[in-house]
Amino acid sequence: MTLFLGHHIILTSRYHRHPEVSASLPGVPTLLHLNGASGVGKSTLAREHAAAHPGTLVCDIDDLRSWVSGWEDDFVGTGEAVRQTALALMTAYLRTGRDVVLPQLIVTPSQVARFEAAAAEAGATYAGVVLDVAPDVLLDRLHHRTETPVTAVISRIIEERGGDPLVLEGRQQLLDLAPDHGWTVVDATDRETALAALAAFASR
Repeated sequence: MTLFLGHHIILTSRYHRHPEVSASLPGVPTLLHLNGASGVGKSTLAREHAAAHPGTLVCDIDDLRSWVSGWEDDFVGTGEAVRQTALALMTAYLRTGRDVVLPQLIVTPSQVARFEAAAAEAGATYAGVVLDVAPDVLLDRLHHRTETPVTAVISRIIEERGGDPLVLEGRQQLLDLAPDHGWTVVDATDRETALAALAAFASR
């Protein structure tokens, strides 16, 4: 499993695969994809990372989804439609030479490949990160996070589809997939430590 060590992380994306390439290439924008189970802290860390690196676009697909009328009743369908829009937005923004951070749970490698391709099309680096915490910490965060219209719908869907076991299954899926797909696993237990790890991906 690939882990954050100090301030250097090796990228193994199929679009930028070279053992000597560090997480951040000077002058090359980065699409930083923060993957991870529901409740791990993707959106929070994305916003804080962006705040520490001015000019970084936070592209939160779940927030974009809530801009579509009727999204609460067609969460999955709306998400797919919005994802297409998000891909176009991120590609265009990366072409300006600036970074994008994407907080989004995706457990299907073929879907991740769409974001890798978007980064490559824009001449950017794709950096896939799996944020992780211990199972008990994850569930505690999930059950006590601030409720918003989006998180309320997500919580409802999680309960309908299996509850906590579903969340933990998704977490393990990501950890199992990470080594084969070059996704870096970052321990998000401590916020400051996690942000220091993510800082290695900033292009500026």
